[in-house]
Amino acid sequence: MILLGHNLGGFLAVSYSIKNPGRVKHIILVEPWGFPEFQETVEADRPIPVWIKALGAMFSPFNPLAGLRLVGPLGLTLVQTLRPDFKKKFSSMFSDNTVSEYIYHLNVQTPSGETAFKSMTGSCGWAKRPMLDRLDQLHPDIPISIIYGSRSCIDSISASSIKEMRTNSHVEIITIRGAGHYVYADQPDDFNHKVLQIQVGDVQSNRQHEQRSDLH
Repeated sequence: MILLGHNLGGFLAVSYSIKNPGRVKHIILVEPWGFPEFQETVEADRPIPVWIKALGAMFSPFNPLAGLRLVGPLGLTLVQTLRPDFKKKFSSMFSDNTVSEYIYHLNVQTPSGETAFKSMTGSCGWAKRPMLDRLDQLHPDIPISIIYGSRSCIDSISASSIKEMRTNSHVEIITIRGAGHYVYADQPDDFNHKVLQIQVGDVQSNRQHEQRSDLH
């Protein structure tokens, strides 16, 4: 199968492919999380304020979205107020608050995925076990396509690192113009086109391989 993962899903896609290489013929990473090691980005002359450190220590035992569940029915209003972009991103499909309601109800349930993410996350949101440290375990025959949004806050340096590490494997880096972190929602037509191109490329590659096998 072609396995596609966005954000944490990219981390999980590679983890799965390392354990089950025979089931995956192509990995598509969309704005992947958890690949690089922790880097101290705060300059010495710009230390983190004490009050921010105190708040971080205070809320560290809790899941990231615990506050949303804590406020009860007001959570839906909170989502709509803090993330009005959800409605805008999917305006071509929904004219009401369907997406905001979906996000709200999804995150007020028992936080299994959220708890898993918290256990995998170290200081400042970095992965405790960065995927770049394990990438050599991924079978070299599995190609990787990495998709980023040109306006995203996610650093694409990890993609370059993957390409450098897998010199004998196919690694393609794709940038979607005008898209942020939610590439598939910001530029859905371009995103879908790129994914279909990858799929068509895999089909053609398989046919060429079969033809070469027939010749032998």
